[in-house]
Formats: sequence, C-alpha cells, structure tokens
Amino acid sequence: MDYFKKGSKGVLVKKIQDILIILDYKIKSDAIFGSETETMIIKYQQKSNLKVDGIVGPNTFERLLLDSGVGKEEAYVNSRDFYSETDYFIWADSNFHYVYIFKGKNREWNIIKKYLATFGKPSTPTLLGIFTVGAKGLGYGGPIYGFKVKWYTQYYKNYFFHSILFNLDEKTVFDGRLGMDLSDGCIRLAEENAKYIYDYIPYKSLVLVS
Repeated sequence: MDYFKKGSKGVLVKKIQDILIILDYKIKSDAIFGSETETMIIKYQQKSNLKVDGIVGPNTFERLLLDSGVGKEEAYVNSRDFYSETDYFIWADSNFHYVYIFKGKNREWNIIKKYLATFGKPSTPTLLGIFTVGAKGLGYGGPIYGFKVKWYTQYYKNYFFHSILFNLDEKTVFDGRLGMDLSDGCIRLAEENAKYIYDYIPYKSLVLVS
C-alpha cells in the first residue's frame, strides 16, 4: 500500500505518527489514521509545500523520512513498496549514475553499498523498470568484441551488471570510465563492485532501474 489516509491502520501509520511527534506535532501514536492524524498531515503538507490532501503518499512519506533524519536513498525506497523475494534489493539510478544495494525487507531497507556506475548511451539506453536477479557468470567477450568484461549478473535478458571493460589479456583496462552514459545498455561497475553483486546478491533479488 503506497497511500495512507483516514481509516488506514497498522505499523506504518504508527511510524507516520511517530515521525510527526518527533517533528513536534501534537498527536497520538495509536496506529489509527483518524481525524487528528489527517489534520496534522495537512498542516505538515502546507508547511512543506507539498500537495495538500491529508493523504500520505510516496512524496509526503519520503519528505517525512527526510525531515526525521533518514538518508535520501533510504527515504526514497522506504516511502514506497518494494518487495523482494530475498533480503536484498538493488536500485540502479541512471539519473545520478549510482547503484545502491540494500538489505532488509519492504519499507525497512538499509543501504549497505553505494557504487558509481556507467549506464547506456542515448542510442542504446539501459532498460528501465522493475526486474529480478537472474543468471550469473565469470564474464564474457573476446576477439569479436575487442574486450572482455568480468562478473556479470543478469537482471533482464541481455541486460547485465558487470565490470568495466578489460583488454583481452583480462588484466589491463580497455575502458574504465564510470559515472557516464556510454554503454550498450548494460550497467558497468568497478571490478570489485561487480564481483560483490556476483558473489552476494541472490537469485530473484529485486532490481529497480530508474
């Protein structure tokens, strides 16, 4: 449930109320989204220049988390529903060229890794959407490509996380640029970071590419 409004109940409503209390709003923490909670949310939305409707959607929830001291990456993912079949979740953010790795569960994700990454160039963009971790391998490439990559992890068909590009000797770097849009669609990482995903992120873990 991405939206909470009058009549909603449960632990996330209590979390909203607890944050409002931290922010000096006079309210009961009873896990019931009643008239009092709705009134305080409206006041908070007015003060924060948010859409004023008394409903806690992703934007209002994210702002509440940020104002309570939660980091921006965790505030984003924990203000929305992201269910993974494992304890891990990868968010690849093409706008800022980072890959974030979280551990936990829906609405309780904790960031454990943050990696600079290269995404697809405009003519061969990285596929965006929600996916899951699939096949893995030590690498691919060869004379037909003119380079090799290491430690690939599939998230959809021919779209992978993998290392920067190496020459055919697999030791010297062919193209090590990160933080750019220049791949054929895959997400490039430093070798050690691609290996971490290969080694530790289980099959069927959730992947968000935005």
